[in-house]
Amino acid sequence: MEFYIADTHLGHENILKECRSQFETIEQMNATIIDNINRRTTRSDLLYIVGDFAFRSRTSPIEFLEAIKPKKILIVGNHDRDWLKRLTEEEKQRHFVGIYDQYSIKRNGLELHFNHFPQLAWSRSHYFAQSLMICGHIHNARNTTTAAKLFPQVDCQFNAGVDVNGFEPVTLSELVERNHAFYGRTYDDERQELLSQAVAKLMQYG
Repeated sequence: MEFYIADTHLGHENILKECRSQFETIEQMNATIIDNINRRTTRSDLLYIVGDFAFRSRTSPIEFLEAIKPKKILIVGNHDRDWLKRLTEEEKQRHFVGIYDQYSIKRNGLELHFNHFPQLAWSRSHYFAQSLMICGHIHNARNTTTAAKLFPQVDCQFNAGVDVNGFEPVTLSELVERNHAFYGRTYDDERQELLSQAVAKLMQYG
């Protein structure tokens, strides 16, 4: 199966003050996220990490990567570049199926796109439910930035950030449901059916 997650910020102590006060220590946050990943996935699953995996961590990101079971694709976020520079090519190849600034899948006539940063438009986004975008970056913000304000208005774009997804990886259908619930998105019956059909097709391996 394929799972999605973003903005784990492993090792980033300041994030506890910014938006994760439910965790008493960075060690508790790290353990919760890693345990949730391993509880929901197996070694044969594929985990898309949609940016900001680790930041300013006193623990080496390699230790986090070694603790996570599934195969991994990283879509690079603004906080990933520094620690990625410190990895050797052998380490990158050992821990990731691929590392991309942005990434796209074409499956069953539909498109699934990945970018750490929310988008206003992307390939075929003007065709409802023909092209979906998975992003992160905005955490659980609603009105503090322009991107956060506009995000709920952009159809078929979904925030994989742990702050809106229970600090765990999610399937595509779960991602859509949780985004609808968090942002209060509603579609008419026809559009909802089109989106549900698209998600079902995209969840099939191509």
